[in-house]
This record gives sequence, C-alpha cells and structure tokens, in this order.
Amino acid sequence: MIPLKRYLLPRTDVNGFGTAIEKWSSQNKHTFLNGEVSRARLLEQCKTKSTTYSSEHRKILCSYLNHQYSKSSTTEAQERNLRHLAKDNTLTITTGHQLSLGLGPLFLIYKALHVINLCEQLNKEQTDFHLVPVFWLASEDHDFEEIKSTQFFHKDFAWDSNQTGPVGRFETSGLTETYHAMLSLFQQDAQGELTDLFQLREGRYAEHYKTLLNNVFGSYGLLIMDGDNPELKRMFIPLMQKELESQFVFEHVNRTNQELLDAGQKIQAHVRPINLFYLTEGKRSRIIPASDGFLIDEIAWKKDVLFKELTEFPERFSPNVLFRPMYQECILPNICYVGGSGEMAYWAQLKATFSAANLEFPLIQTRISAVITPDYIDESVLPSYFSDLSNQIETLLSKQSNRDAVFNEIDKEVISLKLRMSEGISTFGNEANKWCGAQQASIDSSISHYKQRWQKEEKQLLDTQIKRLERIHRELYPNNIPQERQMNLLHFCGKHSIYEWVEALQGLINPFTQDIHIFVRTHETA
Repeated sequence: MIPLKRYLLPRTDVNGFGTAIEKWSSQNKHTFLNGEVSRARLLEQCKTKSTTYSSEHRKILCSYLNHQYSKSSTTEAQERNLRHLAKDNTLTITTGHQLSLGLGPLFLIYKALHVINLCEQLNKEQTDFHLVPVFWLASEDHDFEEIKSTQFFHKDFAWDSNQTGPVGRFETSGLTETYHAMLSLFQQDAQGELTDLFQLREGRYAEHYKTLLNNVFGSYGLLIMDGDNPELKRMFIPLMQKELESQFVFEHVNRTNQELLDAGQKIQAHVRPINLFYLTEGKRSRIIPASDGFLIDEIAWKKDVLFKELTEFPERFSPNVLFRPMYQECILPNICYVGGSGEMAYWAQLKATFSAANLEFPLIQTRISAVITPDYIDESVLPSYFSDLSNQIETLLSKQSNRDAVFNEIDKEVISLKLRMSEGISTFGNEANKWCGAQQASIDSSISHYKQRWQKEEKQLLDTQIKRLERIHRELYPNNIPQERQMNLLHFCGKHSIYEWVEALQGLINPFTQDIHIFVRTHETA
C-alpha cells in the first residue's frame, strides 16, 4: 500500500486554482444551474430523472452496453452495474474527457475517481436508488493537438500522426512507437506491467481507449460510454432535427449568454447557428444554414435530403461542445455531471436550452482538484509551498536574517539625511535644489545597490534551501502550471504501479468538498 496522507486546503490558499462554480451567488445558481449539489439534492434529482427518463431509451442503452462489454472482459463490479441499469431506480453520475495520450493528465484520473466515490457514498447511504459511475469518451472531438501529448519525469511525449477528423476514429498507427518511448524510462518490472496495460490491438483509437479505462477503473464499476454509435445517435434524431429546422440552441444560448454577462460571468463556449457537424472519413465538417437548405464544405444540401440522411445515417452527425451535453442527457439516466471549471462554465450556458428541448437539466459539480507532493516536503509548512515561488524565497530570506530590520533602519536614516540636506540649502535658490537633488538620487542609487549586494550574498549562503524550494515548486507546478493539468500519473509510477496509485487515491478522494486535496507521500518503513 502506498503511504499517502490527505490534507485539504481552501482553493483560495492554493495558487493556480480558480473559484469553483459552487461559489456563485444563490441567485446565479438558481438562474443558471440546478441548485446546490448535496446528498439531499442528488436524491431529489434521482426521483425526478427516474420518472422522466424513457424506458425505451433505457432498453437501448442497456443493449448497447451489454453488447459492448460482451466483446471484452468485465469485472464483477461492472457486471453488477450493468444488471442494475436495467432497473428503473438506477441512475448515473457522469464525467468525461478527451482521449488524452496515456490516460493523462492527472485530472482525468481524479475525474473518474470522483464519480466512482460519489456513487459509492450514495449507494452506501440509501437503498431507494442505485447510482452507476459513467465515463463519457469525447471520441468525436477533432482537436488532435490537445490530446496528442503527455508529460512525466519532466519529459514530453507526443503521438506523431497526420490523421484528421474525429480522434476516436483514428487508426493507432504510430502509437506503438510513442508508447515504447514512454515505457523505456521504467525499470523492467514496472515496464512489463505497463506494456500489458498499453498493449495495442486491432481497432480504432476509441476502442483502445475504452480498454485502457476498463483495465484501470473496471474493478470500481466504472462504465465507459462512446457516443459515436448509430443506435445511440438514433435516440437523438428528434433533437438533431429540431436543431437543423429551428436552430433552437443558438436562440436560447444567445439569450442565456447575455444574462451571464449581465450577471458578471464570462462566456465559455461560442454558439453557432447550427451546433452539429457532419462526419465523413477523416473530416468533421460544420453544417451551415443557407437560404434554401444547408452548406457542408461549400456543397449545398436541400432540407429534405439532409433530413433523410439524418434518419438513415444518424452516425454521420455529431453534436458540438454545446450540443453534446444534451445528447448525453438524452441517452443516459443521468442526475449529475462532474467536470472541470471550463466544462461547468459551458453547462451554465445551457439550462434554458434544455428546457426548450424538454430535457431534464442535471446537477453539475466541479471535480476535485489535487496535488501529489514529493516525500521530502516539510509538512509543518505545507500551505507555504502553494504560494508564488518568489514569495517563498523572499520569506525564507527574511526569516534567515535581520535584513528587514536593518533595511528599515537604513531607510529611516536616509530619509532623515535627505531632509537635513534639503534644509541646509533651503536659502540658496533653485540651482542648489538641482545639484542637491542629484546628490540625493546618488544616495538612493548607492543604497539600492547595497541592498541588492546584501540579498545576493545572503542568497548564496542559502542557495541549498532555495534550490530545494525550486525543486518542490517544479514538482507542484511544472512549467508553472498546476501539476494536475500537466503531469501524467506515470510520473509517480516507479516504485508503485498505476493500479496501486489509483487504489490509494480512491481511498482518499472526497467528492463533497471543493477544497484542494493535497496528497502527501510519507517515508516508507521496512
């Protein structure tokens, strides 16, 4: 077992983490969200969603998932959740992410464990409903630049590919070489286990990613959803046709955007006249309204022709970032979506649009944020490591000397000296004021130089301690970015496996707090 302790620090005390949406005013939460995320509200949402979710949709969902998992090994926890999903009192709590290289960055791991723990706690506390954790693969996202690289051991790794279109449909050519470069940094035992985890089989990247997630999180009952599926898309045809016919997303999001601006909030996602893409091999093309139909890649489509295409081939249509939440909530019996601050911001643009589509708007919750510290930190001053590095060094220098007291005394003496100099030439006229001012400026310059030399000499004496602070800061904020947004969990998988790390983190994650989780690695004893 990994010797890991957890501390909780307020978000305001940890540099690099913004204000969670949960801190919005009560008025804004009422207007743009669905209220507070508490145990009581989650159970209320269960009651509502269980009565509004279509039994036909549940049958299709269960058929899709059972078919998907029939082609791969499932854990006991996953099989139990699959059986539960057929029942009307079973609901889901969902998170999701792009198909980032090597299961990075760290917050992808935190997202999955957040929904796993949230469901686990609710299932322990009551028996009226059963909650199932779901991970939604953003397999139709086409921004390859965002997902093609990862970082650990302070090295960058990237998948070199010239493929285009939805990333989930990519062939995995070239990925073997990337994985080989990543795993070559590990010792033989760890390398063998990771080689098994990252083994490539025939199929597209989304299939490979499902297998990765299943291997790491399957024992916790997490179910993986890939919306790039014709049967699932078929359930969404009525709303996709409504969007093509009336552009209702554009209308309602624009109205909400203005309300958000009036309330002092920022707009996260840009809404388009039509928030659907058309998928062809290697392409994800925007659908643009035209006077007598639509334009796709400058090719004209009559309305009736495109509607027929939608009916026959729904898999060729893909919702964008503002329409995807509606697709997700249409096909899942979902009560809560868990995501990062950026995701929360675009969900806040959508409440009125959900109402226009006659869809239940879920509760939304900001995922936990966390930092894993090196084992050589001083726990007694833990909060100090999360301030600006320059402030940490300044504090160290101040504590190690009488510099501030000396500098304050010198400043007082200089002010007194300059005052006496000015008084001495007060009767000589303006010309004297000029040369006296020049002498006073020279004194200021000399004192400033003295202080700089003092600090330089002192810094050299404390160089070891300063380098230690810099080393810790590099671990907590690689490239001056919070660790969770930059590093892969593989960074910590030397002595302990990725499975051991996931188990240790899962035991410590509290999904009901917005405080930053600080995971401290303690020294191991034999």
